[in-house]
Amino acid sequence: MNNCNIYFEIASVCFLLLMICIINMKRQLKIFQNWLFAGGLYVMLFLNLTDICSGLLGRQIRAGATELIGVCYVSAVVSFLLQILSLQMIYSYIIVVLEGKKYKKPQIIFFTVLSIIYCILVVTTPVTKLLFYLDKNGAFHYGRMSFVLYCMPILFAMYSLVSLQINRKVLSKLEKNLMVFFNASTILLVLSMIVLPQLPIIYFWITVAATGIFLTMQSPDRYLDNTTSAFNEDGLVVMLNDRIEREKPFSVLFMAVHDFEGIKDGFTNENKKRVYSKICANLRYKGLKKKDRPKIDVFRDNDNIYIMFHEAAKAEKLAMQIGSEVTDGIYLDESAKAVKLVAKMLLFDFPGRIRTEEQFYSVIKYFLTDDYYNRYNEMQFINEEFYRKKKRYDDVRHLVEEAIRTDGIEMYYQPIYSTQKKDFHSAEALVRLRDTTSIGFVSPEEFIPIAEKEHLILQLEELILRKICSFIRAANLQELGVNYMEINLSGNQCVQADLAEQLQSLINEYNISPEFINFEVTETATIDNGDCLIRNMQELQSHGSTFALDDYGSGASNLKYLVEYPFEIVKLDKSIVWTHFGATNSKTKAVLPLSVHMLREMKVRIVAEGVENAEQKEELERMGVQYLQGYYFSKPISEDEYIQFLKRYNCKQA
Repeated sequence: MNNCNIYFEIASVCFLLLMICIINMKRQLKIFQNWLFAGGLYVMLFLNLTDICSGLLGRQIRAGATELIGVCYVSAVVSFLLQILSLQMIYSYIIVVLEGKKYKKPQIIFFTVLSIIYCILVVTTPVTKLLFYLDKNGAFHYGRMSFVLYCMPILFAMYSLVSLQINRKVLSKLEKNLMVFFNASTILLVLSMIVLPQLPIIYFWITVAATGIFLTMQSPDRYLDNTTSAFNEDGLVVMLNDRIEREKPFSVLFMAVHDFEGIKDGFTNENKKRVYSKICANLRYKGLKKKDRPKIDVFRDNDNIYIMFHEAAKAEKLAMQIGSEVTDGIYLDESAKAVKLVAKMLLFDFPGRIRTEEQFYSVIKYFLTDDYYNRYNEMQFINEEFYRKKKRYDDVRHLVEEAIRTDGIEMYYQPIYSTQKKDFHSAEALVRLRDTTSIGFVSPEEFIPIAEKEHLILQLEELILRKICSFIRAANLQELGVNYMEINLSGNQCVQADLAEQLQSLINEYNISPEFINFEVTETATIDNGDCLIRNMQELQSHGSTFALDDYGSGASNLKYLVEYPFEIVKLDKSIVWTHFGATNSKTKAVLPLSVHMLREMKVRIVAEGVENAEQKEELERMGVQYLQGYYFSKPISEDEYIQFLKRYNCKQA
């Protein structure tokens, strides 16, 4: 080895030592690819040190110390063995990153067999002289089968390039370019060594390439959360996939933080940073000796915290302990009050039914959106009941998606009775899913909220509106005594800035008079959408459409919505009607008549829902309710049945 070679080897050692120090100083995910990369750096370090030793020994032999030839042979053999091991580890790292579980046994067996053959040839070379040999002066010479030394890195690099092409979506553009450059350069350098065997920079080049990987794909900060001492969501995804692929049992505690209690200014960004930093520090149990700490990793994504327990048997006990500590209170400093978290908590066990990252996030999404699990500071567990509910949710979602795709809905109409004209002057349009044979009947009260949560509601409601408008135009309902049709608007629709333009365009497309359309809006929609809803209402009313406040009395009714929003009609929810007729005390009995009196004074028309018998009908008429709706008159009926209903009752009245 010449001086230039030694200088390149020393430079490689310096680079490798620096990377190893950084890796040991920074927190790293405990995943297979990280172990491969770190192991490859250590092997490369020993490889360069061994090669330096071989070079120094060669100098000593050439200076006359011929007794060191045996030692030099051993050093050269070790150097070549470390070379194949470092290549195996670095390229295994690259292939694991690219292919993950797709790296199948045939590839593993192929490269393992090649490595074993290579090792046998290297170990037997001092006797066979097939790969290399040392002359009596300690000079290095290549043997008859020295081409084997070049085959291995070329095969690894070529396989890596093919894998990169197949799995190119796994890496960013910068990472792909780096990998192409690294592999192509490695092939060119190895080929050039056939012509120039003493080319000095091959080990240095591999070290430089490893440094490039370290600064991009393997950067220690890549998976760290900037605010806290936790890992970030990208780190969680990588760790999940690694554990699932290796089929290692583990558990994850998911915490969705909703609010803080006991801290000034509440849920601000600055307070989040302080609290989350303290939580993550506490969860890592810094106060305990390393050998006594639970084997956990903490991940954070915005207001969600994920705690991974690597010892599944201890997970439930630790999860309950952590949940108790977090919700009982965390002290940010000695003088501060304890900060209590308001959070939803769910404990997962792996392996189980969740086998992929997508399934994991699907469960979390369902957990966060389903009202049944809307309970804070209470540990929830995934069990058979949970999976049963989620399957129902997924089935209904799929049914809605199919209905949108295949026009698989039917409209039903529930007639509304006029107490003054004694006829059925209007109806409420209600949607039904056409094909429910696979999961049974699905109520709109079930599939409409799911459509809203899954962001399918706008597509569904456009389909609904088109069907209603088509029916109104085809049936000529005005000749059958119908003055207007009631159509429900969801909260998602109400918040659309161009809602008025969309609806008016649809009405005009079907050549329907705007006065024939009354839009129903729930109290929830008025709470959530404010000024945007008022602007849309005023725009549509300017064309002649009207609005009704639906489900009045079902929740925390607020009079300000009646005052601020231009509603012409208020629909009393069936719950307030049924409560009145089932009440036994005077206070409860007074709610309905007083509400009716107030609404009449406000000059709005009143519709009472849920009318089921003659007693209710007569009592509501005496109170002054103008319109009645319920099963006493008719259940929701199909388009053909509704037309026949109108002919039977309205035409008869006429």
